[in-house]
Amino acid sequence: MDCGFADGGDLDAGSKQAHETADLTGLSRPFTGSHHLFLDYLIEEVLNQQPPDVHKFLLQTSILERMSAPLCDAVTDRTDSQAMLTRLDRANLFLVPLDDKGAGIATITLFADLLLSRLRMEPDESPRLHRRASEWV
Repeated sequence: MDCGFADGGDLDAGSKQAHETADLTGLSRPFTGSHHLFLDYLIEEVLNQQPPDVHKFLLQTSILERMSAPLCDAVTDRTDSQAMLTRLDRANLFLVPLDDKGAGIATITLFADLLLSRLRMEPDESPRLHRRASEWV
């Protein structure tokens, strides 16, 4: 059944187009409870369809406003974050480059908010991830 929702690729394409025109205002507006059907769709059709390693990486890095491979390695306790970021980018999973050099990457606000809300369901995880991020700096 098609509920008229755009899929992740369409949303990501829109985000990249918005980034290219430097107009990210539409992507930064918070989603409210009235958008629960759309958020449910993202959870069921995008997030829950990811392999466990991708799902975990997305949740763990959701605390970061700006990502880099070394910072992601520190936060997630991995050594392959560059490969994972490349994998996520190729899969069009809501990443936006923050500069032309690829030195910074961010998760689209809408998806990051969704991931953070899921991370809150694991109360011990968030403080641990924030501690790792602060130690990296």
